[in-house]
Amino acid sequence: MLKIIDISNHQKGLKLSTLNADAFIFKLTEGTSFHDDTAEDFIKQARALNKPFGLYHFLNGENISAQADFFIKKCVPYIGEAILVLDYEDYGRQGSKKSKEFLDIVFKQTKVKPLIYMNESDANSDDWSEVIQADFGLWVAKYSSNLPKLTQWPNYAMWQYTNSPYDTSHFYGDLNAFKKYAKPITQNETKYHTKGRRFRALKDLIVKADETWKKDTGMLFSKSSIFDIETICHTKTTTHARLNYNHREVFVTLHTDYVEMIEE
Repeated sequence: MLKIIDISNHQKGLKLSTLNADAFIFKLTEGTSFHDDTAEDFIKQARALNKPFGLYHFLNGENISAQADFFIKKCVPYIGEAILVLDYEDYGRQGSKKSKEFLDIVFKQTKVKPLIYMNESDANSDDWSEVIQADFGLWVAKYSSNLPKLTQWPNYAMWQYTNSPYDTSHFYGDLNAFKKYAKPITQNETKYHTKGRRFRALKDLIVKADETWKKDTGMLFSKSSIFDIETICHTKTTTHARLNYNHREVFVTLHTDYVEMIEE
């Protein structure tokens, strides 16, 4: 698990060397015209520290495709190096369909799968099935010591758990996993395991209580946990495993970014 700090022009002049973080995410753009003039300095600092980084676009109420094109234009020099993120909050909440339109445009033009950032309430209040089915990862915000409770998403890549003194998140994976989110992918890459009996968790996994991912068990498989499964299940939005754990039937994702097969 990594500690991630995200910053913007509100922290102009901040020295990244003073922060205890494994990686950073910087604001790059907003709307169709705002380019954060602190991003380049922060990127230089991150590179000098040999720390990976991501870049986010803050969505506003303007035309979706114009915003996506503006973001892509500004992040071209960093494609393959930076994680790309759509920041969905406040006055930019245009709904799940518009969000997917933005994510699709970015993916089509960069071959990088962006994450989408939103709070726990927004993640549960709209229908995100098409975004989930398209395999765009979630970065969820909930300022609490309690884990986010999600009713649709089978998992999340990051959890922003505090904004004091800076926005800080847990990333559920190691540095290689973080960097993998920045890499362009090909359309024929397999995203889910479709066979196997025994698996190892590549990051902390949320254990779900039902097959529709609407009930949490309050349990985790920690990174490197090994577990045997009963069957592999397929839905429109995910491929997952059914298994017996602590004397109950539970479900976990079989996404290749989250688990590796160790026995067929």
